[in-house]
Amino acid sequence: MFKDHIGIHFLIFKISRAANFIQKMRLQELLSEIDRNAGKNIFIYFTGSKGKDGKSWCPDCNVADPVITECAKKLPEDSVLIRCEVGDRPTWKDPNNEYRKHDKFRLTCVPTLIKWGTQQRLNDVQCGKRDLVEMLLED
Repeated sequence: MFKDHIGIHFLIFKISRAANFIQKMRLQELLSEIDRNAGKNIFIYFTGSKGKDGKSWCPDCNVADPVITECAKKLPEDSVLIRCEVGDRPTWKDPNNEYRKHDKFRLTCVPTLIKWGTQQRLNDVQCGKRDLVEMLLED
């Protein structure tokens, strides 16, 4: 089921028989989802929002999407990958964007893939490199 809120979409679905893949949009929803999945390995993938054509305004996100989606299929059942769209380009570029300012995330670029509760993260073009994504998701 798709919902639309300020041009940002979210969807909850299961990838293959592997880990949960949860798509969230607002910061409070993301934080609630993290709390709901406490005790699991949590990975968060921050990406630019997609337009009506199904493509993000962010070229590096369009490269990273299929890589991260495919690698996530290998995650164990006790892992969760949360996909979080940071907004359209003007929303993301706003220096007051909630994901830029939040002390737990402090995003500087999209795409960004993080392992929650650690310092491990991939930024920008790193998210499109299968070997790096696999290493982060396997740790």
